[in-house]
Amino acid sequence: MKVLYISQHFESENGLTRPYELAKKLAEDGVEVTMLTGKNMAEKELDGIQIASTKTNYDHTFAFHKRVLAFLLFVIKSIYLGLKEKNVDVIYASSAPITVGITALIVAKIKRVPFIFEVRDVWPDAPIEMGIIRNKAVIKMVRGLEKLIYRHASHIVALSDGIKRNIVRKGMEKSKVSVITNLAHCAKATQYASECERNHIEMQYPELIGKTIALYPGTFGAANDLSFLLDVATQHPDPNIHYILIGRGKEKAMMVETIRNRGLTNIWLLDNMPKAEVFSWMSASDVGIVNLANVPILAAENSSNKFFDFLSLSKPIVLNFKGWQDDLLRENKAGAGFDYDDKAGYYDFLKRLHNHKTEKLEMGERARVLAETHFDARVLKEKFVELVKSYEVNEGYELN
Repeated sequence: MKVLYISQHFESENGLTRPYELAKKLAEDGVEVTMLTGKNMAEKELDGIQIASTKTNYDHTFAFHKRVLAFLLFVIKSIYLGLKEKNVDVIYASSAPITVGITALIVAKIKRVPFIFEVRDVWPDAPIEMGIIRNKAVIKMVRGLEKLIYRHASHIVALSDGIKRNIVRKGMEKSKVSVITNLAHCAKATQYASECERNHIEMQYPELIGKTIALYPGTFGAANDLSFLLDVATQHPDPNIHYILIGRGKEKAMMVETIRNRGLTNIWLLDNMPKAEVFSWMSASDVGIVNLANVPILAAENSSNKFFDFLSLSKPIVLNFKGWQDDLLRENKAGAGFDYDDKAGYYDFLKRLHNHKTEKLEMGERARVLAETHFDARVLKEKFVELVKSYEVNEGYELN
C-alpha cells in the first residue's frame, strides 16, 4: 500500500510534528509513504518517509498577501509532483492551509483514488470572525472551496469534537467524520524527570529559583493574543510568577517593545528552539499556558498540541478561554480556563498554584492520567493507521 501524505508545513523536530509522527507510524507498519511538502529539505528520505518538496518559501511572519501567494504556489507545484507519484492508493491531506485540499482533490480525481482530509482548524471561519477576511466575494469563494473539499473527501479527520460538530453543521454526515486529536506523548514524557529538568534550568537561570514558571511555547500570532499575558502581569504584578514565552511570530517585536515600555521584568521572551529543548522547559515549568484571542470559534474548536504535551508531562494547565478544554480540565481537576476578561481570576489561579505546592502536584498527576486515558499517542496512532488502511482500494475506484 502507498500513501501520498500532503503537509505544506512539514516538521520533524520543531513546531507541529504531527504529520511526521503519523507518517513515520505508517512506514513502521509497512506502508510506503511519500510526504509532499513545501519545506525545502535536503533529505530525500527520513525515517522511512520519502520526501517530495515543492521548495515553497513560507514563514508565519509573512504579510497576509505573501502567505496567500505561498499557498497558491504550493498548490500549483504540488499538483505537478503529486501526479508524478506512481501507484498511489490513498491520499492524506493535512490542513492548514485548506488549499492543500485542492491538490488532494485534483490528484485524487485524476488518479481515481480516495483522499482523506484532515482539519486541524476550521477555515475560513476563524479568519472571517477575526476580520482578516472581509470581502464578501472572497468569503463566498473560500466557503465554496471548503464545502467542495469536504464533499469530495472520502473521509474527514477532525482534531476535536468541536471541529467535527462544525463540519457536520455544514452538511457532512457524522459517519464521514472521525476525531483524532493531537497526541499526548506519554512514553516520551516519562524520559523527562521534572525535578532534573528544573535543576538544569535553575542552574542556567538562578533568578528562577523559588519562582512559579508559567510557560507558553508556540506562535506569537494574532490568534494567540499573547498581549493578554502582558496585561495580566501589568495589572497583577507578582515577582513570584514568571511568564516564559518560547517561539516566534508577527507579534513578537511588538511584545518586546511593550514589555520594555511597561518595565515588566517577570515576562521572558525566548527564541525558537528544538522540540527537545522545549520539552525540557515544559518539564521544568509549574503550569502550562494555552492562550487564544477572544474569538468564540477558536475556543470552541481549538486543539493545540501544547495542551496535550503539558498533560503528558504532568502539568496543570491554565487557559484564557472557556470551551471543551476548560470543561475537561475542571472535570478532572487538572487545571482551569477563564473568561478572557477575567484576568483577576486567571492571576488568582496562578497565585494559588504558587502558594499550594501539594495541590499543584496533585493537579499535575491528574493531568497525566487524563493524557494516558484519553490522548495517548500510541493509541491514536493505531487508530490513524487503521483508518488509512481501510481506504486501500482496488483498481477502478470512483471518487465522490
